[in-house]
Amino acid sequence: ELGDTDLPRAGVAGGSQLAGNLTAAVHKTAEAMREKLFTLATESPGSPLFQADREQLVLRDGAVCVKNQPDRAIGYDKLVELNDSLTLSMVSGTFSEEDSEEERDRAVHSMSKMTRPEAFSAHSWGAQFVEVRVDEDFGTVRVKRLVSAFDSGRLYNPQLARSQWIGGMVMGLGQALLEGGVIDPRNARVINNNLADYLIAVNADVPEIVTIDVGEPDHHATLMGGKAVGELGIVGMAAAISNAVYHATGKRIRDLPLSLDKLID
Repeated sequence: ELGDTDLPRAGVAGGSQLAGNLTAAVHKTAEAMREKLFTLATESPGSPLFQADREQLVLRDGAVCVKNQPDRAIGYDKLVELNDSLTLSMVSGTFSEEDSEEERDRAVHSMSKMTRPEAFSAHSWGAQFVEVRVDEDFGTVRVKRLVSAFDSGRLYNPQLARSQWIGGMVMGLGQALLEGGVIDPRNARVINNNLADYLIAVNADVPEIVTIDVGEPDHHATLMGGKAVGELGIVGMAAAISNAVYHATGKRIRDLPLSLDKLID
């Protein structure tokens, strides 16, 4: 549930940050459940693992068993019975129980606080490369190839992360070459406030795209090691295209989009 004022303050609902927070909560709850199962298995007199070394226990095939003695095991259903209940549940979350309400409020008040500890730089980063061709007579710019290497930490879903990177790169291409709001100086209204007049990148504008994952889990950023994904593909693309156009033409333009009139002026 998100956005209900009956709920306490929480982090933003952005995909990468929310994934980092939720995976942390699920991971911590799963660890707590594992410890509960180990406790039942080693401290219940009716268990075949009674007084066994907890360090030698693992979860495998629906049971708690000894690492080197897989036949010495007890199923989850039997452990629930030993707990004198019909179910076995565990509750945990992103914050520790010791955190005060003030500490929790302070942590989520900033969009970046929970994923960027002060002692470390836990930012995502990337390097982007672009090949462009510019028509000498008309100044038409065509992007022929986009290649980017990204570090977003651990990728919880590599295929989805790649799609987010590609989507961001296409947005950056649109920012560099097509998208520009036209303002009427008389009343400050946006004139091209529709998809007929406001240009965005379409299939014909998008060339071959190559993304390379160079990330490693960053446990200073989040518990599971993931970092921001979606925005990473956008932020460097317009600069890379601008640099490529400068390399091709010798003309440095710092006002986006890189329209024909600016190149032939």
